[in-house]
Amino acid sequence: MSLNAERSYKMKLRDVENAFKYRRIPYPKRSVELIALLAISCTFFLFMHTNKLNSRLKEMEVKLQPSEFSALGLTGNHISGHDAGKHDDINTLHGTYQYLKSTGQLGRVTALHLNNTRFAGTEIVIFNRPTRVESEQMVPLFRQLAAMNDINVVLNGPVRTMNRTRTEEEQIIESAWANELERGSIYMAHSNWLDFASFGFKKPIYISLVKDPIERMITDFYRRRSWEKRAIHRRMYPGRQERPDEWYQQSFNECVRSRSPECLFVQYAVADYIQDFKRQSLYFCGNEADCLPFNSHHATQLAKQRVEKEYSVVGTWEERNITLTVLEKYVPRFFNHARFLYKLHSKSIRNRNRNNRKPHVDADVREMVRRNFTNEYEFYYFCKQRLYKQYLALQLENNLH
Repeated sequence: MSLNAERSYKMKLRDVENAFKYRRIPYPKRSVELIALLAISCTFFLFMHTNKLNSRLKEMEVKLQPSEFSALGLTGNHISGHDAGKHDDINTLHGTYQYLKSTGQLGRVTALHLNNTRFAGTEIVIFNRPTRVESEQMVPLFRQLAAMNDINVVLNGPVRTMNRTRTEEEQIIESAWANELERGSIYMAHSNWLDFASFGFKKPIYISLVKDPIERMITDFYRRRSWEKRAIHRRMYPGRQERPDEWYQQSFNECVRSRSPECLFVQYAVADYIQDFKRQSLYFCGNEADCLPFNSHHATQLAKQRVEKEYSVVGTWEERNITLTVLEKYVPRFFNHARFLYKLHSKSIRNRNRNNRKPHVDADVREMVRRNFTNEYEFYYFCKQRLYKQYLALQLENNLH
């Protein structure tokens, strides 16, 4: 190869190398810049999204602080006795939230998981109200809901008895009758839970209320001594000898301290001095013989199982706002607008209980009685915690999604 040809070849080779060199430089440079820009953008958006979620979580926690209970319609005091004022107690809304959060269970609290309404086989609500839980305030609310939501309210059933349990025949009669109610009906009665499925009937939507066990006993004690009850007795049994005035004037403090049979709450007792319906758990346990012993661990465990599996909502009028919110969201066909209607007619609803006598009860008397209601309190707190979980599930879904 000649010198000129070799020089020409080298120049061409250098030109080709330069061409590739200058073609490759801009492309990697733009690629790196693009990747860097995308990384910065993703980091920014992730930061903004995380910050937004964190802010909403903080809002949720602030809403549940004890100082904010009034904004939620709560009393700020959800426990009695020596535990009063401890807002981290699990039997409060805030305490339940903190417990679920600290144990890692908060993520599993969902409205779908806690809603038994979806398992009902018929669009009929059974409200088997225990005595002395302020359920009478629900009657005027039901009437307002009937007009608003096109539902039917039924207050009288086929079985009228003051016995604590239904016989099997009475259970079948009541189950068959309730199953034939028109869709959109609410049947409200003082009766124990009925196992509709065991008699071959469709499963209804069960709801109910509970109340502090000692408060129930105090309310019942004075309700039986009210002038209203005295007038009813005179009308029903004209000419029959009445109890002495001393009985009507007796206080709950005196009754407990004197160890009157009426105020002795005997553990595991089946027969009672008077039929005072002190077994709140009995309304949820059912009509089995095992449900009758007072303050029985077995009976309250059965009652808890029924509530967990069979009831859409078990509320408490002590937490009216929470109860109405949960009823609205978990049983919407019947309770849509419940909070609005209650607020609109709250004065007339509350006036139904304006004449109730409820004097002061000494702390030591409460403690004496409380010792005999250990399992009843366990059941009562179980129902409240379940109600709080249902409410928290709604709050979490509204604030974090």
